[in-house]
Amino acid sequence: MGVTVGIDIGAVSVKAAVLGDAEDRNDLDRLAQDGEFPWLPGARPLLLSPYRRSLGDPLGTAEAMLAAVQKHVRGVHWDRMLVTGSGARLLQGRWGLDRVNDFKAIATAVGFLHPKVTTVFEMGGESSKFLRLEADPATGGVSLLDYETNGDCAAGTGSFIDQQATRMCYDVEEIGAVACSGCSAARVAGRCSVFAKSDMIHAQQKGYAPPQILRGLCDAVARNFKGSITKGKPAVPPVAFIGGLAKNAGVVQALRELFKFDDRQLFVPEAYAWFGAIGAALLVNEVATRRTPMRALGRLAPASAGGSGDGAPSRRPAGPGSAGCPARPLSLENVVLLRDRARPLRLPEPGAGQAAYLGIDIGSVSTNLVVLTDVGEMLHEIYVRTQGRPIEVVTAGLRTIAEALGDRIRIVGAGTTGSGRELIGELVGADTINDEITAHKTGAMHVSQTLLHEQVDTIFEIGGQDAKFIAIENGVVVDFAMNEACAAGTGSFLEEQAERLGISIQGEFSRLAFRSRSPVRLGERCTVFMEQDVNAWQQRGATREDLVAGLAYSVALNYLNRVVCQRRIGTVIYFQGGTAYNDAVAAAFAGLLGKRIVVPPYNGVMGAIGMALLAREKARGTGRPTTFH
Repeated sequence: MGVTVGIDIGAVSVKAAVLGDAEDRNDLDRLAQDGEFPWLPGARPLLLSPYRRSLGDPLGTAEAMLAAVQKHVRGVHWDRMLVTGSGARLLQGRWGLDRVNDFKAIATAVGFLHPKVTTVFEMGGESSKFLRLEADPATGGVSLLDYETNGDCAAGTGSFIDQQATRMCYDVEEIGAVACSGCSAARVAGRCSVFAKSDMIHAQQKGYAPPQILRGLCDAVARNFKGSITKGKPAVPPVAFIGGLAKNAGVVQALRELFKFDDRQLFVPEAYAWFGAIGAALLVNEVATRRTPMRALGRLAPASAGGSGDGAPSRRPAGPGSAGCPARPLSLENVVLLRDRARPLRLPEPGAGQAAYLGIDIGSVSTNLVVLTDVGEMLHEIYVRTQGRPIEVVTAGLRTIAEALGDRIRIVGAGTTGSGRELIGELVGADTINDEITAHKTGAMHVSQTLLHEQVDTIFEIGGQDAKFIAIENGVVVDFAMNEACAAGTGSFLEEQAERLGISIQGEFSRLAFRSRSPVRLGERCTVFMEQDVNAWQQRGATREDLVAGLAYSVALNYLNRVVCQRRIGTVIYFQGGTAYNDAVAAAFAGLLGKRIVVPPYNGVMGAIGMALLAREKARGTGRPTTFH
């Protein structure tokens, strides 16, 4: 039958398998003796490539592998090769190769190597899969009974673990052993990288040791896999756990504990990362019967040589606009910044005891406090990180207000909103506790009536880990939406990417973004996947200016597609929340929508302003003294 080659191009790595018959052993021996492709014991001669990270150049990585095969194995033809994986189209388009669905490739390889396996868990760089298999009497192989895969979220993938390992200054190869040494596990969110980061920081602040945090991270990955991938479907042992993450002993342990399997019921095969490539090599002959004859594979130059040989197009790094035309440069032409229109603070005289209202917005990332006069003018504002300690942060904020205003004011009403509104409302004796939608609507309506004298009908609110859309008609909320378990398109998303680029999110980010002439098209992606896209663009030579402008567009795209979706957007659009301090994002919204975007003054504390106004409304309506203390 001759030698066949299977190539699996994943999101972060490239693997190859070289399969032959007994008569091909001499050729394959030469390849194995070269040290690049070790043998996998079995009934047929089978060699596996090294596990290579593509590092933004999957084509070059694949070419280097095939050049090694060509060096020792004679007569490798195009029609003796098959490609699979998320990046399969790259090779299909470049070399004219056929590709095979990765589910079919995995199932075929499992049937060949482990025919008794009935369930497969796969966790790769950007994908997670669940497969239920059964023996196929007609072919002697296996057939696919059921399957499931992740969507656009990286939770439960290798990239998710990679990013958390980097945050804690560990090599990803170390994570498994360290996690297994933890005597207990910290509770870590597994639904989103940004939320997991917050939980890990909070766990560190509470005194958890790194092994406990990493064990909690592995538990979170396992929980996410069970809840989001298997979705209650039966996982019938024996279970083969494959993919790059199967090398992580911490995740293996977490899956066994969660599904109540022992090491015989859930095992990691020797070829854990190569099942897609092995399956592709096995399926070459099946595909060959359905295709027209193809020419022999010409000699590939090694990747370092910079060419493909035999007339194939040379492999050049793509420029920033190669995925399509670059986005338009950012502009503030259609953005109205109201910061300069806010009245200067005018404090009452010492001892005046002027009536004032307190609003507090306690979010997962920031906590905001404001003090307003009876006519709604700002007396004091505080925008501070929550840092997982809302009680301490609010207490410190109240102390700061007392020191700044003293007997100039007396608080006659207080209100709280945000994720910590009930807790803090009880702590401070709030007169009213309201949801964030009502609070932000009230704050925006007040600004629109006092500064622009036109009624706001749409609010884009983007905070640290949440995002809200509010539609208003005649002063009444008629529609709203919030992000769910994804932080892509939030402030933390943007802050993380800026941090990786060595850019300050305050000031410097916007200055660089507005210098860009060709913003890269990063699209809408999970924060973990976006990090890889940014790395790939850097390797292609994209400038920091083009990258940060692309990130500004990405935040806006994520928000519009994941939060707003098909909802109607009005004509008086207010952009508020902490992310609205970044003028580049406001410009991106204006460019994408072709509409005017208004950034109100005090945009980061609009929820707190709304609560101070609602406290005033409550006090006027009841006439009762405040319960604030």
